[in-house]
Amino acid sequence: MARNTQASNEKALERFVGQIGEINGLLEELKTFFDDHMGYDPDSINWGHVGTASYFLEKLTEMTDFAFKRGECAE
Repeated sequence: MARNTQASNEKALERFVGQIGEINGLLEELKTFFDDHMGYDPDSINWGHVGTASYFLEKLTEMTDFAFKRGECAE
């Protein structure tokens, strides 16, 4: 039984590390995306763009609140 648990834990660790790698890749993409003003020409920004940025901010705040146990995600 212990052998199966160890094998399962090793597979879980492998999957976890792989997912962390994928997350880091996505974060790098997002950093580039936001550094480029989300692909928008800064001189053409309108309130629609502000709404799009607000959406991203809301989702990222939700994730960081969950990760760091802040805001509504805090116990």
